[in-house]
Amino acid sequence: MSTKIDNVGYPKLSVVIATYNAGDTLRPTLESLLAQTYNNFEIILVDGGSVDETVDFAKKYSANISTIISEPDEGIADAWNKALAYVNGDWVTFLNSGDLLHRDHFLRVSEVTGNYEYSRPTILFCDVLKFNNKNQPTTVISGRPPKLSKIKLGSVGFSHPGSFSALSCFRDVGLFDKNLKIAIDSEWILRCFTAGHHFAKFQSIAYMAEGGVSDRYFYKAIREYYDATLRLDLTTIFESRVRSIILPVLRSILHLYRRTFKQLLRTLKHILIRLANLFAQLLPFYSMRNLYFRLLGFKLAASATISMGFQFYVPGRIELGAGSVVNRDCLFDNRSNIVIGKNVSIARNVKIFTAGHDIESPFFEMISSPVYIDDHSVLFAGVTVMPGVRIGRGAVVLGCSVVTKDVQPMSIVGGVPARFISDRHTTPRYNLSYPFPLAM
Repeated sequence: MSTKIDNVGYPKLSVVIATYNAGDTLRPTLESLLAQTYNNFEIILVDGGSVDETVDFAKKYSANISTIISEPDEGIADAWNKALAYVNGDWVTFLNSGDLLHRDHFLRVSEVTGNYEYSRPTILFCDVLKFNNKNQPTTVISGRPPKLSKIKLGSVGFSHPGSFSALSCFRDVGLFDKNLKIAIDSEWILRCFTAGHHFAKFQSIAYMAEGGVSDRYFYKAIREYYDATLRLDLTTIFESRVRSIILPVLRSILHLYRRTFKQLLRTLKHILIRLANLFAQLLPFYSMRNLYFRLLGFKLAASATISMGFQFYVPGRIELGAGSVVNRDCLFDNRSNIVIGKNVSIARNVKIFTAGHDIESPFFEMISSPVYIDDHSVLFAGVTVMPGVRIGRGAVVLGCSVVTKDVQPMSIVGGVPARFISDRHTTPRYNLSYPFPLAM
């Protein structure tokens, strides 16, 4: 579990929150910030003259909010521009009230800001998960750097809650355009793109509440966006006008897909996987099963063996080296890769997992990491291997152990969680095999 760390020598981060009558949604955003494991940051809250309890509530956090401004403004762009005058950090991000961040989000930003040997980025971005007012995830925006071909299709590549910009960007391309009411961040990113700024992705996720102005006024947002591409010579008049008409239609189709067909396809996928596993149990000999598994995309050496009762999660993503044996009733969660070397002995009822859930995520989303088991390793009955583990060459895992971290080569481990017991002193030279194709 992550803990607070000393951030001496790391960059200072600034968080800008623009609010207006946001009393119901401000608390989770502030709590998300105060839970960060990286603590070298400041919060600047700019309120547009709320008539509810927003400002009173914010003042309860005055020890943690460096600046609170409450006065009428001309919209989000004006609020963000006001906040920039108070920013003391090296990097700045802009959140809406209701947005959330993973508790290691700032730590991951700090780790990458100095890790670029050559063209240092001035804008960082990550994936963004959108959620509705029932706290249900609806879609994931996979962050990617802006490309002209995608810009023409209506996307700058990422959303502002998942981005951090170096303060130098604003000195170069200017502040946000107060004439815009919705496509404010997109237009500014387009200016950075045309000015040649460098974009880079970092591994984290931000959580964006649906119902913002870009959701409520999507058609106006599209018009503002394409007007900006036209001004910056990124599209022609014909392209901007045609696509501003087509995109809303495509968005409606996408919403229909998400509401109906996506869940239907997911259900169908699980049914097919279940049937594929059941069919494997009908094949009585390992030679027949090996042929079947190869048809499903598994990479099995000619002398590898998978016994009866084997279950898997998806086609492919399993490699089994020469002489390796998977005994009865094993379960391989191959949503990420499982790579097994040569002459590996896997006893009955072994479970290998490559995926789980992020317990520090407010939405418990799935995370995955491959598992590697090197040559001549031995996993005795009932062993459980957790995601991201590597079991080194010749290592032995005793029965019913749970392996949560890498196992060194030629070591013997056991327990829950598995711990080092002793070394394996004899270098393995054997070749495992099932000599009879009709063996079960």
